[in-house]
Amino acid sequence: MDEDWTVLKHFFPPNWQQLAIDTGALKGLRKDKSSDNLLRTLLLHAGCGLSLRETVVRARKATIADLSDVALLKRMRKCKNWLKSLCTSLFEERKIAPLQTQVHIPRVRLFDGTIVKEPGKTGSLWRIHYSVQLPSLECDYFRVTEAKGEDTGESFQQFRIDKGDFIMADRGYSKPDDLRYLESRQAEVIVR
Repeated sequence: MDEDWTVLKHFFPPNWQQLAIDTGALKGLRKDKSSDNLLRTLLLHAGCGLSLRETVVRARKATIADLSDVALLKRMRKCKNWLKSLCTSLFEERKIAPLQTQVHIPRVRLFDGTIVKEPGKTGSLWRIHYSVQLPSLECDYFRVTEAKGEDTGESFQQFRIDKGDFIMADRGYSKPDDLRYLESRQAEVIVR
């Protein structure tokens, strides 16, 4: 595992550790203030698609980090600017120009909804409606409703939609009323 990490570090921008300091990613770390171990843990979670709990168990077994799943979530939030700086530096290093601000680029949004159940035998069901923007994957809308009942289903009318938005959604959203709603908002849509 250490051998793979050494190889992987060669792909990072030369100033990747300084970026961790400059963006405050290491601020507040109590036990291990190593940018190596922090990034390894973050990549273990994001790169392998592990849950927060599974990530912290694997990180603990590999002696990379000793933290709870809640602490990892908080750490990920704190590292947002560091990870963004890493990506930006990699683009600059490879001479990939950022998008020009003069050109109007529509806001691309992915919409979905899902049912979540509270733990336990009698846990309540809730529906989460959310949208994320591409390419940043930043959540720009989040709402929780009851799972059943009027105005709780997957619908574009659950969301705030601006003129010129480009929306992608699952087939559950392909209802005539929803499509008329998008047309009235002057938004573009692709529905599976």
